[in-house]
Amino acid sequence: MTNIAVHRQPGPAASPKEIADRLLAGPLKIAITTHRNPDGDAIGSMLGMYRALIDAGHDVVMHHPDPSPVPDDFAFLLIDGEHVVSGPPNAEEKRLLLALDCASEGRIWTHHPPDHGVTEVWNADHHHDNTRFGDLNLIEPEASSSAEVVVHILDAAGILLTHDIARPLYVGLLTDTGRFCYANTGTEAHRIAALCISLGVDPQDIAQRLYEEQPAARLRLLGKAVDGVQIFCDGRVMLASLGPEDFHAAGGDDTEGIVEALRSIEGVEVAGLARRLGPKGWRMSLRSSTGDPDVSAIAREHGGGGHKSAAGFSSDLDIDDLFSRIVERLTEQFAGQH
Repeated sequence: MTNIAVHRQPGPAASPKEIADRLLAGPLKIAITTHRNPDGDAIGSMLGMYRALIDAGHDVVMHHPDPSPVPDDFAFLLIDGEHVVSGPPNAEEKRLLLALDCASEGRIWTHHPPDHGVTEVWNADHHHDNTRFGDLNLIEPEASSSAEVVVHILDAAGILLTHDIARPLYVGLLTDTGRFCYANTGTEAHRIAALCISLGVDPQDIAQRLYEEQPAARLRLLGKAVDGVQIFCDGRVMLASLGPEDFHAAGGDDTEGIVEALRSIEGVEVAGLARRLGPKGWRMSLRSSTGDPDVSAIAREHGGGGHKSAAGFSSDLDIDDLFSRIVERLTEQFAGQH
């Protein structure tokens, strides 16, 4: 499905206090959303903010562009009665839209601009390449995750975290820092993690649910990816692809964690996994060990985005041509390293 071209003029920057002051001015009607194909930070930030704003007396509904908004890996975070509506808000409700963890407007609604059916757009994120598409933009590139940005807003508003708020936010921290191993892990991430644990979040339980209940099909796909891997740049780059035949043979199409496993191989600085679910087109995920090379720069060239060390995009290129272009850009970045 092709996204519409959306080009909103960048809005003004906002601080956590400015967002908090707006929240404290009175009960608001809010729609919260996050990006398509959500990861742990996207889901965790959305759920944590939703629960906090509900507790603070706001009228809040969660909306999402995907038909099935919450991936199975994160379904355990939902509380009975919580529901995420697929699709944009109804204009008659006159809600403002709070977009979390969305680096660009194109990652929200497929056929509508972000301000479709809403009175205002607030954009809160931590991606360094965020397009500032909101009417208010709170962008903290130094933050480990959007979960961290959410906590800064809640702190500024004097909204106290509870266990139910902290649990999804901890998942956001854990997943976007690579279990607190990535270069974006700072003292603030650990401070917030400690706060979450003090509120009863169980690190062992979360880790077991996320990392120790791997479906067998995922491991079979990892084996197929490793068997078919292509190596470039004297072993510094490793790229693999998986398609419908692989998914059929493995008994599933869950590729979560596979590109990270490729990146963890000794000597590999950049890994990529291309996955094809339909008759054409690829979804490319790229990972860099340190953020240098910057894989988000490559993703942006193809209409995607992300972090310097983790990014993705979609492409209709032939797989050989796609890999060739990625390697060409990586070679250029390697040449510029000192």
